[in-house]
Amino acid sequence: MTYHVARNSQQIGTYPKEELINLYNAGMIFPTDLVWTEGMANWEAASKVFGAPAASSAPPPLSPPMAAAPIQSAPPKPNNNLVGAILVTLFCCWPLGIPSIVFAAQVDGKYNKGDYAGAEESARKSRVFMWWSLGLGLVGIFAAFGFGFMGALMEHRGY
Repeated sequence: MTYHVARNSQQIGTYPKEELINLYNAGMIFPTDLVWTEGMANWEAASKVFGAPAASSAPPPLSPPMAAAPIQSAPPKPNNNLVGAILVTLFCCWPLGIPSIVFAAQVDGKYNKGDYAGAEESARKSRVFMWWSLGLGLVGIFAAFGFGFMGALMEHRGY
């Protein structure tokens, strides 16, 4: 037989009769708590259904100490690449450098909130945009010097 138990107008659990009697005798279910089971017309006080709690001659057994939950150590904070992002924005390719700065700025905030995966992902995106910016900037610089050299060479030869 299963009993429903309520305290302060809120149901706190459903228990088999034997377990409920043990909880009642141990003081976990109060005499003023209401109980109901199939066949009862209304909710009744536990003391009315089960009588006075049984007196215990021996103290209740000590429960084993609760093991502390293992503390999850945070992984090391990923490099946010902010310095590199700023440098490539200033000296190479600013259209790709700006997203690199934005992602770099997100790393510390996500890490401090405990979003370690998000911090890693932002660091990765910052690094990708930084390297693309550097690569395109270097290609542009070499192209500019190459075209300048070719123009000077052609002008010198009289073309």
